[in-house]
Amino acid sequence: MNQNYDFPVAFVQVILPVKYRGEVTYIVPAEMVSSVEVGSRVAVELATRSYSAVVEKIFMCNCKKDVEKYENLSQLLEKDVVIKEILQVETAKPVLPETIKFWKQVADYYMCSVGEVFKAAYPSLVIRQEQVKPRKNANKFFVALQDAGSSVCFDLPDLSEQQLRAYEEILQAGSAKPVLLHGVTGSGKTEIYINLAANHIARGKSVLFMVPEIALTKQLQDRLKNVFGERLLVYHSKQTPAEKNRIHKILSGQYKEEYLLGLKASQEVDDADAVDDAADVNDAVVVLGTRSSLFLPFRNLGLVAVDEEHDSSYKQADPAPRYHARDAAIMLANIYGASTVMGSATPSFESEYNCRIGRFAKVGLYEKYYGAQEPVIEIIDTIYARKTRQMKGSFSQRLINSMRQVLQNGEQVLVFKNRRSYSPVVECVECGTIPKCPCCNVNLSYHKYNNTLRCHYCDYQVHFAGICTHCGLDTLRYKGAGTEKIEEELTALFPEYKVARFDADIAESKKREEAAIKAFAQKETDILVGTQMISKGFDFEHLGLVVVLDADSILSIQDFRADEKALQMFNQLMGRTGRRNRQGRFIIQTNQKDHPVIRRLMNEQTASLMEASLMEERRVFSFAPYVRMVKVTLKHSNKDKLNELCTRFSAAAATLPCKEVTGPFVPAIDKVRGEWLKCYYIKFLRDSRLSANKQKLLEAAMAMKAPNSIILDVDPL
Repeated sequence: MNQNYDFPVAFVQVILPVKYRGEVTYIVPAEMVSSVEVGSRVAVELATRSYSAVVEKIFMCNCKKDVEKYENLSQLLEKDVVIKEILQVETAKPVLPETIKFWKQVADYYMCSVGEVFKAAYPSLVIRQEQVKPRKNANKFFVALQDAGSSVCFDLPDLSEQQLRAYEEILQAGSAKPVLLHGVTGSGKTEIYINLAANHIARGKSVLFMVPEIALTKQLQDRLKNVFGERLLVYHSKQTPAEKNRIHKILSGQYKEEYLLGLKASQEVDDADAVDDAADVNDAVVVLGTRSSLFLPFRNLGLVAVDEEHDSSYKQADPAPRYHARDAAIMLANIYGASTVMGSATPSFESEYNCRIGRFAKVGLYEKYYGAQEPVIEIIDTIYARKTRQMKGSFSQRLINSMRQVLQNGEQVLVFKNRRSYSPVVECVECGTIPKCPCCNVNLSYHKYNNTLRCHYCDYQVHFAGICTHCGLDTLRYKGAGTEKIEEELTALFPEYKVARFDADIAESKKREEAAIKAFAQKETDILVGTQMISKGFDFEHLGLVVVLDADSILSIQDFRADEKALQMFNQLMGRTGRRNRQGRFIIQTNQKDHPVIRRLMNEQTASLMEASLMEERRVFSFAPYVRMVKVTLKHSNKDKLNELCTRFSAAAATLPCKEVTGPFVPAIDKVRGEWLKCYYIKFLRDSRLSANKQKLLEAAMAMKAPNSIILDVDPL
C-alpha cells in the first residue's frame, strides 16, 4: 500500500447508474464524513465523467489494520489503485435501505447490474433539485392534509354483496400471499381497489395502484381524485421533471421535513403543540402509476394493486432491467410486508399456475356490477363476404348495417384495428419493390397525416413522394389498412357521425391523447378507431358495439403465447361493451371463422377445456409457466460475426444445468437498428437451484466478453 492515507479514513462503496457490475470505491473527505450515510446520494467522477451515485456501504478505518478487515478494500490498496474522493454530498434525501434491497432483488432476478436498476429508478440520473421548480410546494400539500383534519373518512363507492365478499377475502389474505382477483369485465374491480386503498390509508399506509398504459391514468385519476383528493399522486413517463420531482419529495419525506421546518420558524415558542400536531398528520398517499412507479421512494407502503395483471405492457422490453412489473410488485410488497392484489378478467397463465400450486390466493368476482348481460357475439366470414361482393373497403355490408343501427339508437361504436398508420406497406405496381427500413429488416409504413414512410422499430422516417427508388416511376401504391385509413373509410361511410382515432401516433401528444378519450367518454365522438390501447380497462357508458377488423393479424402470430394473448385481447375488447344494464354487441371480421379461439368465444362451455388444453401443451413442450425461461438474444452488425457468437454460445449453453436449450433461431424481425439478431430459449426447472443456475448462465454470457452483443431477458413475453 504505497498510497498514503491520513487515518482515520472513511471509504464508501457506491452504486453508479451504469451497466458495470463490479464494486466502485471512493474516499470521503474528512469534512463530509458526518454528512454521509448508507443511501446518501453523492457526486463522483468515473472515467472523467460525473455521476450521481448512491452510497451502498461505508468502511470506517482508524488505522491500516482496519483496512485489512474489508477484503475488497484491502485488495484495492494492495494493487496501489488510486482511490478518488467523492465530489460532494447531494442535498436530496438518502435512498432507503428497503429501496436498495429492492434494486438488488430486481437486478439478481433479471440478470442485470444494480446500476441499471438505479438508472431505471432515476431516469434523469436523480432529478437535481436546483434544476427544477415544482409547481406545487410542500406548504400547499400539507396544508391540504391538515385541512382534511385527523379524519381519513372517504366517500367510498358502495359494494354489492359479491364485491363485499371479495373485499373481505382479500383483507383476510393480508400480506400472507399475493391475491389474484379474477373478476369478469364490468364486475367492479376498481370499486374494490378503492375500498382497499381507503382501508390502508386510514392505517397510515400508502398505496400503489398500477395500470398498464398511461392512457388509463386519466380516466382513473378523475375517479380516484374524487375519493382521495390531494392524497392522489399520478406518476408516469410523460410527466414533467418538476412534477416527478414533487412526487419524489413527497414520498421520501423531504416535503414533510421542509414543511415542519417552516412551521417551526413561523411559530412562537409556546405554540410548539401546533408543530407536533402537524408532524402527526397522516401523510399516506395513493400513487396511480405505470410500471416505472415501482421505483418510487416509498416509506410506508401497505398495498400494491396491479390492474389488468395479464397485460404485456407491464413487461419492460428495452433497456435493462427487463422486468415484469407484476412480478417486481410482489418483490416490492414482500420487502415492506405489504399486501398485493392483482386483478384481471383474463388472468395470465402464470398467475393461474401460481394459484394452482398455492403461491397465490384466488378470489372470484363473476357477476357484473350493474347486472348487465353478456354481449351478443357475431362472427363475419370475410372470405364469403368478398366472394359475394359484400365488402366495401375494410367493412362488410353486414357490419356497416350493424354499426348504423347502433349509432341510430344513440350508442357509440369502438373499432379495433391492430395496426397504426394509414397503410402498413407500400408497393411499386410496376416492379414489385417494397420500401424497407435501411436499419431494420421491416417494411416502412405510410403515415398520411404527415406524408411519411416510417419504421415502427427504430423510428426512421422519410418523406413519401410516391416515386419508386428502384424503377424511378410514380407507381408506389398503398397495401393494406391501418387505423388512419380505417378512420378515413368510416368518415366516408358515416359522414353524419363524428369519427376519431386513438393509437400511438395520437398518444405522442399527452393533450391529444387525453382529449380523444375524454371526447369519447362524454359522447362527443360517435366512432373511435384504435389499436390495442383501447382494449384496456376503459369504462364507456354509452358504448353499444365493439368491432374487431382483420382478427387474423392477432390469430396468426407465431408464438407459444399466441392463443392465450388472442383470448385475452378478445375478452378485454368484449368487456368494453354491455355496461350500465345494457346488452352490448361484439362483432369480429375474420378469414378464420373456425379457428379454436373463435369457437371458444362462441361457446363458453369450451372455454375451460381450451384453456386446460393450452396449459397441457405448455407442460408437454416445456414452456412457461411450467419452466422458467430466459431468452438470450445475440446481435451484431456483421452476419458472419453473429454466427461466430452463436457457435461460441451454443458450446457454452451445452454445459449449463438447464432442462432444455432451443436455438439459435431467427426471430420474426431479424434486423433492428442496424444489427442482425439470433435467439435462444434457455429453460430451467422451477426449483431451489434456479437462482444458482441462472448465475451460471450469466457467467457463461460474461465469459464471451461481448457485453454489448448479448441480451438476457428473464421470463420473456
